Formats: sequence, structure tokens, C-alpha cells
Amino acid sequence: MPAHPLAGELIQALRRRGGGRVLDFGSGMGRNAETLKGAGFDVLAIEDGAAEGADALAEVDVGDAPFDGVLSTHALLHGTPQSVRERVVAIARVLSGEACFFATFASTRDARYGRGEQVAEATFAPLDGDERGVPHVYFDEARLRAIIAPYFRVASLDESAADTIAGTWAHPTSPLRAAVHWMLCAVRTDARVV
Repeated sequence: MPAHPLAGELIQALRRRGGGRVLDFGSGMGRNAETLKGAGFDVLAIEDGAAEGADALAEVDVGDAPFDGVLSTHALLHGTPQSVRERVVAIARVLSGEACFFATFASTRDARYGRGEQVAEATFAPLDGDERGVPHVYFDEARLRAIIAPYFRVASLDESAADTIAGTWAHPTSPLRAAVHWMLCAVRTDARVV
């Protein structure tokens, strides 16, 4: 299975900076971590279950070697607006200055927005399928930028069709139809993280 397109973009960005240490936050089946390792980077992969809580990063000791890049193609699609905000803050804490942050977030233009059980603001859990009961949080551009802006400078933020990117391997019994994700490429700023 191919790596997420953001993995390739992160590799290019990090090579321009001279390499570095990378965090794959919400590593899933490991497709991105393997691609990043194959490109010669030192990679720490945190699995999806652990990535669902910001406390997964609280236990990561960066010491004198904070991460130069983070890729998250799954972990920030799930949860609530508050839990995603907490994860973004936790990610900012483990990054070096000017580090790359490449991630996906669900868009309110996604066909699944508003379907299933509403569990929080703009958050819905499907009633059936592969992700039955898993809360998905959806963002419009303004709400997403409000979460990102205190800690990151946005280089690009684009909405993309995600059906083929996620692939049937991730959704074997109910393939995605008209899924839309935000693709974020951002850079860590000097703003203090509280």
C-alpha cells in the first residue's frame, strides 16, 4: 500500500532542511513510517490508539533532540474539537523551531459530515461500517486555522478528495465515498506552548 501523499511532501521539505528526526503520529498500518525510514529519517511511530490522547506525547522525551517534522494522517480526524486542539498543542511541544507539521483533518464538505450520532460540536460517530462508533470531527477553514495559528505558520491548507488516498485497505467493508480532508503543511513558530 502506498504512503500518504503528505509523506512525500514531508520528505522533500525535510531534505531541503538537511534531514532530521520525524514523528509519525497515529501511524496506522505503518505505511508512512516505513516510507520515512526508507528515506533515511530517524522515525518514532506512535500508533493510532495511543495517538488519540495528547498524553501519548507527554511521555515522549525529546531532551536535546526535538522532532524536525511530524506527519499525522489519521489521528487528527478522530475525537472532538477539544481533543484535536489538545493533540495539536502536544505536537507543538515536541517540535524544534521551524519544524514541519503535515497533517490531515476532516472537512465539513465531507459527505459524512452531519451523519451518525452527534457526540460533540461538529463531531459525529458513524452508526455502521468500519468506523462504527468512532467520533469524527469536521472543520471549516476558519475553525481549523484557529486551532493551528497559535503555534504554526500555515504554508498550505487545501481540501482534497480522500477516497483513494485512504484506500479500501483502511475501509474494507464500507469504502469511502465523497470523503474530503484538509491537507495541512505548516511550520512551527516561536510561540510559547502552555
